[in-house]
Amino acid sequence: MKQWNILNNIYIYKIWYWWIGIWALADWKKVLVKWWALPKSTVDIKVVKKKKDFIQWHIIEIKKYDKKYTDWEVFCPHYFIPIWISEKNKLSHKIWCGGCKWQIMNYNKQLELKHEIIKDWFWKILKKIENLEIPSVIWAPIQKWYRNKIEFSFGVYISAKEWIDHRQNLWFHKQWEFSKIVDIDSCGLISSKANQIFEYIKNICFQSWLPVFDQKTHQWFFRHLVIREWFNTNQILVNLSVFENNLKNNLNKKRDDFVENIKKDNFLKEHITSFVITNNNWLADTVKSDQSETKTLRWDWFIYETLKFDEIIDKENKKIECNFRVSPFSFFQTNTLWAQNLLYEAYKMTWHIKWTILDLYCWTWTIWISFLKAARWKNLVWVEIVQEAIIDAQYNAKINWVDKDCFFLASASEKAFTDNIQLKEKIKDLELVIVDPPRDGMHKNLISFLIDLKKESDFKLLYISCNPITMARDIEILIDNWFKTKKIQAVDMFPQTHHIELISVLW
Repeated sequence: MKQWNILNNIYIYKIWYWWIGIWALADWKKVLVKWWALPKSTVDIKVVKKKKDFIQWHIIEIKKYDKKYTDWEVFCPHYFIPIWISEKNKLSHKIWCGGCKWQIMNYNKQLELKHEIIKDWFWKILKKIENLEIPSVIWAPIQKWYRNKIEFSFGVYISAKEWIDHRQNLWFHKQWEFSKIVDIDSCGLISSKANQIFEYIKNICFQSWLPVFDQKTHQWFFRHLVIREWFNTNQILVNLSVFENNLKNNLNKKRDDFVENIKKDNFLKEHITSFVITNNNWLADTVKSDQSETKTLRWDWFIYETLKFDEIIDKENKKIECNFRVSPFSFFQTNTLWAQNLLYEAYKMTWHIKWTILDLYCWTWTIWISFLKAARWKNLVWVEIVQEAIIDAQYNAKINWVDKDCFFLASASEKAFTDNIQLKEKIKDLELVIVDPPRDGMHKNLISFLIDLKKESDFKLLYISCNPITMARDIEILIDNWFKTKKIQAVDMFPQTHHIELISVLW
């Protein structure tokens, strides 16, 4: 094969997950085109990586694009717009953050493309299961300002050669570069209130004259700012992550003054439900570590959210509301309003279940509390590796008056039955197993366990996933081992991005 470094006028015939365009060379070796490939577009590309099975390219220029997919109308000034497109269409833009890449596409086309991507990743299962349904993606009621959590980073590098003042940099991480940051004024995926709080806290931090953390030298103070906003209760939690090692005497005084100012600030008192500070002296670029310590600066450690959905039985409409306490590091679905729709879709698939439910990734809020509250199930057995999540889940069960019907186990799901001899006794009348794993999918040992458990108990398996690649892999293994399914339903919880949530029931 000729080793070209630049190719001109390449036609992108397909888009894969992660916003990767697909083209093939004469020998059918795949060409993966990154950086804003559009369906049915013609581009010039340059090679950046050569592997045995594929070559990765970046777009140099977009020569032609299908106007059915986009007219380049974007809502965020920080969206990446190539200079040739900007000049041609007289668009103004600031430095790009690299997020929400699909906002150049109208929303209906986003849903169509996600539907095609899902069918591509489930093609093996479609060949194995006759009449498998993959319906159209269920659309999101709002396409902007929907995120209930956002993380900003402090940093001192905006490029490999450019270093900036230690005080003036609370922005987003630059994609694919851990130490670089990009300057943004606001984000179009969070509310105007969250943007206002971001701007206000950024100014307080800068006025303190405390230096920001340097990811290369591992010193100085400010590291991350996390804002969580609950839409149904209007509560907001702010978590400021800092590095307190090796602060000199004069900076210790500035730090103490800064903390006192946070405690007294009237704007924060009016707009924020909880403000915590995490002292993370670990070198890894994360908000917290196993050795970090989090303290409450103002108000409560927790914030509360309510999820709502309608239960329809025999044509009667019964409104279900469930309250959830969430601590600073607990997991909660990123899109609160659409989590209610995901909840309802899962409910429609499992409403007839009445006996024991085993949830192997219960996280913190577990939507199944709502089903217990609707008096549909007898028992819930919850397994979760994160101790903080278990504590929150136990409390959430209590405040919703269903704690007597629950059994909690802090364990990795793939080790739960070998580590706890009580568990098999708790699931004697098992009727449903629920898995909502991380992006990596289910652990191979857990899949083997479910296959063996199926020989003993005729349960159904509700699989929820945010990654079609690993979900398709796991389901294919399961159906090769006597499981069946007839439907894969996608719910769009992440407009303007390639991300998607999927639900399927196997039996």
